[in-house]
Amino acid sequence: MDEFALKVRDRRRQEGLSQQELADKVGISRNYLSQIERGQATNLSWQLMERLTSVLGLKSDPAEKPVESGDIPVSLAEFAKKAELPPDDVIMLARLKYRGQQPTTPEKWELLYNVIKMTVGK
Repeated sequence: MDEFALKVRDRRRQEGLSQQELADKVGISRNYLSQIERGQATNLSWQLMERLTSVLGLKSDPAEKPVESGDIPVSLAEFAKKAELPPDDVIMLARLKYRGQQPTTPEKWELLYNVIKMTVGK
């Protein structure tokens, strides 16, 4: 079972929420939440992960591994320097993965960053 699945299940139980209650709060089915908690649904969208971490208060979890400067891909560092990104935005990008993959060029990081900015309206 992956670490995120364990965090979701443990925090849900700590908060005294049923799977149905949490599923309703984040807008998914109880069956899908069950799959997430058992580690069977691993390809979650970042929007769903954000909703789960927000509802469960997992963002301030001190056990969350901080991003070290060595964890930032070279291509992201190049884009961040060129675009003068705020450090929080660089950390957010460094944590994003889609099917275990990340952009491989500064241009792809820029595209991803712009899509995120356009999507959230900032």
